[in-house]
Amino acid sequence: MNSTLKIFAMLLGATLLLNVTMNYMGDNVDDFGNEPLPPIRHKSYETHNPVLKVNAQSKEQWTLVDFSTQQTFQISDPETEQDLMNRQDWDLGFQRTKIISNGGITHPQGKVAIANLGPVDFNSVVRIPEVTFVSDVRSWGNVNNPAIVDWYLYRTRTHNIESKRNVYIVKTGDGLLKMRILNYYCQQPESECKTSMCPRDEAACLTVEYTHIPPGEQTFPVSKPPAPTLQQTAQVAP
Repeated sequence: MNSTLKIFAMLLGATLLLNVTMNYMGDNVDDFGNEPLPPIRHKSYETHNPVLKVNAQSKEQWTLVDFSTQQTFQISDPETEQDLMNRQDWDLGFQRTKIISNGGITHPQGKVAIANLGPVDFNSVVRIPEVTFVSDVRSWGNVNNPAIVDWYLYRTRTHNIESKRNVYIVKTGDGLLKMRILNYYCQQPESECKTSMCPRDEAACLTVEYTHIPPGEQTFPVSKPPAPTLQQTAQVAP
């Protein structure tokens, strides 16, 4: 058999093998598509610090938050409603995954700036570290704060949002704020959204853990779990 016939025979054999494989997979596609994923061990995040749930579900409105009072209000467009923002005390604004701060290009009259400490232990940050605070800027036509713009991971398989749980120090007009985002979903924990798609109406309710200190203070309070309650049994005299 000459070399041409050998090559032809090899190509024919490879084609037949490919067809057999594709037919087998087509006949058993349910077995391939429904194979359960192995269970994933997730960290448990519990906190005894203050927690604020921010409703950022609107695609047309921004929710602006004053963390010192836990007050919120909404605006439609930060770039055209500067007078309204001047009349309100606020620190951060939320819309879906987007976060703005009360300073820089977003609001030149504001004093808010942010520093990203990364995924450190929240309670270990007690004293104010030496960090660089960043204000809002305009980048590629969008307004954001470079310190917090990438606060989340986007899961391409499930299209879900997962917080990196970085800790941020926020310089506000009335003190300092230490915060991190614990969850992006309204009722479901993120651990239930890693292997399956969470409903869209569950998205954009951010759970924010934080502590706030007024101007002049240099250390953040550390919240400790409450002491266990001792149950006493009544003694009955014989």
